[in-house]
Amino acid sequence: MSAFTPPPLPQATPAPGSPDASAADGAPPFAGGRHGLRRIFRNLGVLLGGRAINAPLSLLHASLAIRLLGGYDFGLVVMLYAFARTIGDLVDFQSWQTLLQYGFRPLADGDLRQFHRVLRFSLALDLIGGVAGVTIALVASLTLGSTLGWPPALHPIGSIYCLSTIFMAAATPTGVLRILNRFDLLAVQGTAATTVRLVGTLVLPLVGASFTHLAIAWMLAEAISCVLLFGLAWRELRKKGLTRDFWRTTPDILPDLLRRRIGQDFPGIWRFAFVTNANATLSLVFSHATTLIVGSRLGPTSAGYYRIASQMAAGIAKPGTLMQQTLYPEMAALWRDRAIGRMYRLALHTSLAAGGIGCLLIALAYWLGAPLLALVIGTHDRAAVTIMLWLLGAEVIAICGLPLEPLLMTTRRAGAVMISRCVDMVFFLPTLLIFIRLYGLNGVGPATVGGMLLLILLQLGLVFRAHAAMTPPAPAES
Repeated sequence: MSAFTPPPLPQATPAPGSPDASAADGAPPFAGGRHGLRRIFRNLGVLLGGRAINAPLSLLHASLAIRLLGGYDFGLVVMLYAFARTIGDLVDFQSWQTLLQYGFRPLADGDLRQFHRVLRFSLALDLIGGVAGVTIALVASLTLGSTLGWPPALHPIGSIYCLSTIFMAAATPTGVLRILNRFDLLAVQGTAATTVRLVGTLVLPLVGASFTHLAIAWMLAEAISCVLLFGLAWRELRKKGLTRDFWRTTPDILPDLLRRRIGQDFPGIWRFAFVTNANATLSLVFSHATTLIVGSRLGPTSAGYYRIASQMAAGIAKPGTLMQQTLYPEMAALWRDRAIGRMYRLALHTSLAAGGIGCLLIALAYWLGAPLLALVIGTHDRAAVTIMLWLLGAEVIAICGLPLEPLLMTTRRAGAVMISRCVDMVFFLPTLLIFIRLYGLNGVGPATVGGMLLLILLQLGLVFRAHAAMTPPAPAES
């Protein structure tokens, strides 16, 4: 074991109210103290600062694109993006969770060598996922175009767009910034892709307003966002002295993987990686996979409307859903300290706070949602307005249950999360197809609400079961 002792995180005294202020006493971020909920809201405020910029930019570029291209051509680009993102999520190992679960303790203990091993393992998962994603996407685009509802004009650019899948496998740097409590940098990076898309949309009149040029702009947005994320994460690691000997020991990754050393020294790491991948795959049914189904059954225009309605609902609900990102590191620290009681209390307090936020969001959507959606798409289409309100209802249900999945993941019950999503998928997909056939676009909303409600109830039951079976470990909590 290395005798390396990391410098205090952060090294410099932070300004009051900064994201790293909690570590000003020299303790690592997320030290598992009594002020986890306060720190969650502080980091939530940082992330919302980025979303306050990102949300209007996203709606602006979507509104401009619809006016320049029309609903049909914009829907074609949405279908391409949903296809690439679905494949990307399908092969994504969610390696940021692996880094958080298995890298937190060696980082806190000052064991740089072991932290580097987890970091390299996480990066290897990203690389494997990215290469597999591009391969699968290319094969699927060449063989399943008609099944996906692609018109002939979409096939050439569709195959090229598959290359963007490799830039979507960038989970490790996200984990680095989260474990180092740099949510401010995540907020900055989160606006990069939207900014590039907006600039690309503004340039369309100069180069020719076509869905091909818009698709190229969206591909460029993914690439720039990925490069920026890796750059920010590496800079933070280097600033804190955590890159020392990283390149010298990088060849160790092959013995770690081929001789299974990583699994021996970090028991359960392979299973955790595969289960989180399966869980992310199953979560697709509530996001991009629904866009694919809507596009294949109802056409590109409906897919475009669904995409915008979904963005609107997710944007309104974002203050609640962002809390989940800040919750994972806090729970990882409490689990490291064996503070089981405080971890469950934090989950309860977060759920109550999130539920209150959800009620305010419903009121906000009732007054502002429909006029804002009409402003974006340029028409008072009742189907788009109705589905947005239904999707917001599903988001609010998810907000109320947002501590459940982090709680199960942190307590190493990722398999339970996967089971709950499997059961939910068996219910949701047939229901979605039946409702689309009976009610068209209006049927997507009720099916989504029902599926999300079932998922939260299943996860709640699993949390109660896990809590009842858990024996509080030593040391005793203060």
